[in-house]
Amino acid sequence: MIAHLVKTFSNRDMGKVISIVNQKGGVGKTTLTYNLGSALWQSKAKVLLIDNDPQANLTTYTQTQTLITIDEIYVSRKFEGFEKNQFSTILGEGFSLLGADSMLAGVEYYLASRGDKEFVLKNALSLVKDQFDYIIIDNPPALNMLTVNGLVASDYVVVPVQLEYFSLEGIVALEKTIASLKEKNPHLELLGIVPNMFDDRRKLNWEVLEALKKEFGEKVFETKIHDCVKIAESSGHGKNIFQYHPKGRSSKEFNALAEELGSKCTIKN
Repeated sequence: MIAHLVKTFSNRDMGKVISIVNQKGGVGKTTLTYNLGSALWQSKAKVLLIDNDPQANLTTYTQTQTLITIDEIYVSRKFEGFEKNQFSTILGEGFSLLGADSMLAGVEYYLASRGDKEFVLKNALSLVKDQFDYIIIDNPPALNMLTVNGLVASDYVVVPVQLEYFSLEGIVALEKTIASLKEKNPHLELLGIVPNMFDDRRKLNWEVLEALKKEFGEKVFETKIHDCVKIAESSGHGKNIFQYHPKGRSSKEFNALAEELGSKCTIKN
């Protein structure tokens, strides 16, 4: 599997921007962002993670010292840090972070006065898209102006879901949001839905999974990320799953998810 991914990334198709989005909190967006990004990086992709959530959980999780933060980008009309690629390095060369801090919570106030308020992040990323294979944005659990900026800047949306029936309604609402942004970003599309925190023992999980597949078809990732205490423990220790439990099922699942995501992006292009 890893050898296949290395071959895939040796012919780089640069600059795919992916927003991780779900209006509901607690569905594992941040752990998915970091572990998926780690799997892609280990497979020789150049990856930039962006913490677009005022809670700044991704920044805390990666235990990375930030050089520039995303709130500086939103409140400034200058992008020197982007042009010089002054991003923080997470684990090694080619794995970078644009972090967040508590100041991000007040950014919507500043954005309201900007004529380009939906395009700030997109304009900034246009300076560095060709330096990365994947830019993955961890968005807040709300359809606010920060999430809108993430979506307008993105090529694809990936939705992690817990397999409960209200998940269907949330995805339908998100699809409507994507459609409403087509004027601002005509290339934006739903790449896929990731069954997250999956429990084989729960009949409800299987029922909702079948309902998702019936409604969204191949948009549902074949890879399921099972509910696993090791994932929760790894985030508590500030490590990705590959550092914390490299030979466990979760590591294999995130590698499989990275491979499937790479294939979906290639097909779409």
